[in-house]
Amino acid sequence: MGVAGQVFDLSGAPISGQQVRIGGFLGGKAVDMLTLSGLTSAYGTAGFYEFALGEELIASNGSLWVQLLDQAGLAMSEKIFFDTFDSCDKNLIFVNFKQVR
Repeated sequence: MGVAGQVFDLSGAPISGQQVRIGGFLGGKAVDMLTLSGLTSAYGTAGFYEFALGEELIASNGSLWVQLLDQAGLAMSEKIFFDTFDSCDKNLIFVNFKQVR
């Protein structure tokens, strides 16, 4: 089970090296991880990030979020809350970010 996505600039080009954070609770346990876009090529060639949440499928309703951070760790986006599912065909959540200003 995991969360992945891509980060895009104003022109729609993928951005590598952008901090992405996931937080919240899943199955009663706290989740707090940080990664950079561009570190995985499992879904394409540029700008992708990925968080592995575990082997067990757990349904949740808005208890997890992802957010972009700047180099100082300050928020560059709102927290994007999402659901997870206990189904094998819905165990990878994609959240893409696009720069708007």
